[in-house]
Amino acid sequence: MDTHEARPIKAKITVTLSPDLVRQLDSLSKSGDRSRSQVIEEALHRWLQDYTQRELEQQVEQYYRSLSKAERQESKEWTRIAAKSAKRLWDE
Repeated sequence: MDTHEARPIKAKITVTLSPDLVRQLDSLSKSGDRSRSQVIEEALHRWLQDYTQRELEQQVEQYYRSLSKAERQESKEWTRIAAKSAKRLWDE
């Protein structure tokens, strides 16, 4: 019986980096006892999360900027109602 968990298949790629970045990468991988690939994968994963968050924030901003004055006022009223309800729940 095989007790090893199945690992996801990963793609092997080639990247070109500046010597300074390679030195920093090597330093990080040695200090954290990780491979270069693990450090790069973690960094890229974090960057993609940040990028996705920024994109979402831009879309939300665009949405609110597109609202008419009446729609903005209605949104403020709903925000006030929601805040009041949340405060009541937290105070319980």
